[in-house]
Amino acid sequence: MNTTAMNPAQPGAMPSKPAPREIRQMSLRDIIEALRLGFDDVQHCRTDALLIAAILPVAGLLFAGVFVVQGFLPFVFPLLAGFALLGPLATLWFVALSRQRERGDESVSGVFTSSKLKAIQRLSVITVAVYLCWNLSATLIYYLTLGSSTENAGQFFFVRVFTTSAGWEMLFIGCIVGAAFALLTLAINSISFALVVDRDVTATQAISVSFHAMARNPLFVLVWGAVVAAGLILGTLPCLLGFVVVLPLLGHTSWHVYRKMVV
Repeated sequence: MNTTAMNPAQPGAMPSKPAPREIRQMSLRDIIEALRLGFDDVQHCRTDALLIAAILPVAGLLFAGVFVVQGFLPFVFPLLAGFALLGPLATLWFVALSRQRERGDESVSGVFTSSKLKAIQRLSVITVAVYLCWNLSATLIYYLTLGSSTENAGQFFFVRVFTTSAGWEMLFIGCIVGAAFALLTLAINSISFALVVDRDVTATQAISVSFHAMARNPLFVLVWGAVVAAGLILGTLPCLLGFVVVLPLLGHTSWHVYRKMVV
């Protein structure tokens, strides 16, 4: 991979780092250490007030929609479960904060230069596209299983899910398809967002390195993905307010996972 030269339009800017040449062998202890460092960043940056202001309206709209439009209930779980696919994008700001703190620069504005924005935008489009494909798949699975079944038709939705053959079929197929989307997201985004924030690389280069990282450390990446998924599930409780704690912690930790893994 080629080294990107310093942008001449930014006098005094630091030269860009070259694209990664090596992926370190990781151990599961590195996840614990990265979480510790991420928690330290959370305590230093304190962005919880900003998150509360952003999450409260979203939570209100979501739960109001469930109560007002009962037919929306079958799609709440895919929307929330699929949020794990958006995790790398949702925590991008915290990755940038950790990077700037490590460099001793409190300003994050310098991270999002024009060259990096293009790669970030392309990664974001891919991430959102995967999320939308998951929701479309989940909707199709629902309509082909429980949605087209008349078994216990008058029962509450969650009763039908766990007491009918169509409900169990929906759960089984949904879990398999959801796992496939989760693996795809891990392969694409395990370190790609942190990489494009840190170095002037293209989205294609970042995805290639992310695939290499997963191939080099499959168990580590899978366990880290499970930690992220579990954290985001917990973040939905209560009423999505858990995201106020979970999103910053996962975002800051993602930066330290990247720093430990990539040379």
